[in-house]
Amino acid sequence: MKAIVMAGGKGTRLRPLTCKQPKPMVPIAGKPMIEYILDLLKQYQFTDIGMTLFYLPELIANYYGDGREFGVDLRYFIEETPLGTAGSVKNAEEFLDETFLVISGDALTDINLEQALDFHRQRQALVTIVLTKVTNPLDYGVVITETDGRIKRFLEKPGWGEVFSDTVNTGIYLIEPEVFRYYEKNKAVDFSKDLFPLLLQAGEPLYGYVAAGYWSDVGNLTQYRQANCDLLDGKLKFTPPGRELAPGLWVGEGTELAPSCKVETPVVLGKYVRVGKNAHLGADSIIGDHSIVGEQASLKKSILWNHTYIGYQTEIRGAILAHHTHLKSGVAVYEGAVLGEGCTIGSKAVVKPAVRTWPDKYLESGSVLNSSLVWGNRWGTNLFGRQGIDKTANLEFTPEFAAKLGVAYGTILRENSRVVVGTDQFSAAQKLKAALVSGLLGTGVNVYDLGVTAIPVTRQAVVQLEAAAGIQLRRSPAVPENILVEFLDEQGLVINRAVERQVEQSFFTEEFRRAPLERLGKVSAIEDFFPHYLDDMLKVTAQEEIKAARFKVVVGVDDQADTVGAQLTRLLTALGCEISPLPEGASFPARTSGEIRAKCLPTLGTQVKQEGADLGVFLVGNGECIILVDEEGAAVEEEQFTALLSLLALKYTGAETIPLPVTVPRFVEEVVRAHQGEVVRTKVSPRALMEKVAEAKIFLAGDGRSSFQAAYDGFYALVKILELMAREKQGLSQLVALLPPYYTDRKQVNCSWEDKGRIMRHLFEENKEKEIEVIDGLKVFHDQGWALVLPDAEDPVFQIYSEAASPEAATALTNLYSSRISELQLT
Repeated sequence: MKAIVMAGGKGTRLRPLTCKQPKPMVPIAGKPMIEYILDLLKQYQFTDIGMTLFYLPELIANYYGDGREFGVDLRYFIEETPLGTAGSVKNAEEFLDETFLVISGDALTDINLEQALDFHRQRQALVTIVLTKVTNPLDYGVVITETDGRIKRFLEKPGWGEVFSDTVNTGIYLIEPEVFRYYEKNKAVDFSKDLFPLLLQAGEPLYGYVAAGYWSDVGNLTQYRQANCDLLDGKLKFTPPGRELAPGLWVGEGTELAPSCKVETPVVLGKYVRVGKNAHLGADSIIGDHSIVGEQASLKKSILWNHTYIGYQTEIRGAILAHHTHLKSGVAVYEGAVLGEGCTIGSKAVVKPAVRTWPDKYLESGSVLNSSLVWGNRWGTNLFGRQGIDKTANLEFTPEFAAKLGVAYGTILRENSRVVVGTDQFSAAQKLKAALVSGLLGTGVNVYDLGVTAIPVTRQAVVQLEAAAGIQLRRSPAVPENILVEFLDEQGLVINRAVERQVEQSFFTEEFRRAPLERLGKVSAIEDFFPHYLDDMLKVTAQEEIKAARFKVVVGVDDQADTVGAQLTRLLTALGCEISPLPEGASFPARTSGEIRAKCLPTLGTQVKQEGADLGVFLVGNGECIILVDEEGAAVEEEQFTALLSLLALKYTGAETIPLPVTVPRFVEEVVRAHQGEVVRTKVSPRALMEKVAEAKIFLAGDGRSSFQAAYDGFYALVKILELMAREKQGLSQLVALLPPYYTDRKQVNCSWEDKGRIMRHLFEENKEKEIEVIDGLKVFHDQGWALVLPDAEDPVFQIYSEAASPEAATALTNLYSSRISELQLT
């Protein structure tokens, strides 16, 4: 039978191992990864094989030739430009005149292909996707199927809120040649992103076969280490190359071990390896062909490729050494270190944990390498959390880190781009900004420095100054000792996950753009952009109505908001409001909005009542949001605040559609529909809501090109509430009283990362007969209300939200799902 092995991958996340090797040629226990795939195909009679190649194709073609030496018949299809997975297979269309199998040449698996083929034929499928179950599905393509295997839905690299199954795409497909009529040759087409969704939409029979057996896509260095260990530990049906001289000890031809050396199995030794006197080979060590381990050298849990030299008394702990690495005497290489091909490490040098060196580097004798040499990475750690990058000031977020972050972001932007940068009052943010800006300048990017300002001002400055991006550094609202860095796109919106991944890849691989001296970036200081922001806002505000109302406002700010507080004062003064600040000493430490509600609002509410003010406002989060109290001193809840802003948008801005996150209660929908509006639900991330607000052109700015983001702009939100009060000629408490009653509840349930995908699959299957919504998390509608189960993207927890006709019913719904999650963790 015929098969296609896709072997064109660069293996970017395996660098520096793949700088001189295509990923399929990376060895597992001394044997190229792709060779295990050829063995698997041969085992199930797929012996007529085509290989699609792109990156360093000659290394694969020269090594395997026509395939006869390996018991198969090989032919090659080389791409001149990247065509995607499906596009590369289309190149082999003339060869594929019968049912054929497609498999990745850079994965490791022992899945039973005969059973998959039988399933494909029984279902009379056009395409069968071989699936497997994983504990963490975020980095894979999730596939949801009916009970008979028919595919219902694809999700490519989902967030936790989209995970409804733990079955993922292995990249193994059984395909009928009729599929080729759906796309053209020499065009970039991906199976998962393009072709399969098209076939699903066309109603073609697409099936998923959940296979038993081992599978790993060996997608990063951690998975690479694990794949080697798994093979040695007998988790695959394959065995390492060589003869098994003793249980767990595989030795190749011509290998010599000194009688005094100590070996702890499992260990693999390639061909013509020499191990010196009193050397120690610890368990899970692999040594490639023609390598030398010197006297008294010690290896533990390390992988050495071919032609490596380990000197006298050298110690290697949990490291990977590529071909032709040379370690002289007394060297120490620690856990997670990776040395690229052709590196030389001088005597008594130390390579610290997780340090990586790109090929052909030299480390002088006695030196200590604390960070990657020229190129390096610590792949597998995400920089971004649910809200930007949040790290401890001057411990995690150091000047070195800030500069590197600036270089990483500048690298993904075009040279000579403009970036707007601002900070809050936090001293550490202001100081570390200089390091970040220096990194940007080194990539040839220019910077507009706004100094200390509110983040809504920075967002608007990005648009007005026609910048490519923006960055705001501020004290973290969650942890006061941390710095939070938020990155903005050209619309002033939080960057999306795709751009975050680009920043992370740039940061971790250190493949940076270095601008020539004459093209280094320049800094332009803008001392006070707030008047421009204010002017843009007032153009779209009913100024005269607000001024005529002569509102009295009690204002509170946190103790890090002097500049932002002054901006708020300028705003209210421009609108003719009387301002009554909280008395000196009554400001509060910067904390979360929840803490402010509990500790600070009673003081604010008391002063509002005592002075007969129209409302009180507490500015939170570098001007990003506000908390209100009405003229009676009562706090306005977030949901009520959202409803009032929606009401104003519908009545006075011409808006017809109101975007609302899935967590917002249904009573807000009632308000929207009562005013002939429509609701569009969004994910809970700031980016998701911002995008929809911009698309719907709600709260357009004075330039007519951008939108103010009322949910993330405390200044603008306050002005709109004042405008609503002025236009309706009603107090804030009266407006709130017009809203329908509602009852909500929220609960957090701990859950390990490994169980999250499985539990979401169970909850989805248990509730699929009910009315459900799967925009973000799983929302299940009941007679008495609804409950939303949302896997947290940053912590090992589930967030559960509910709304019902009574407080008791809302609590009962959260308890129902929290209890079920706890039960499922025990199974």
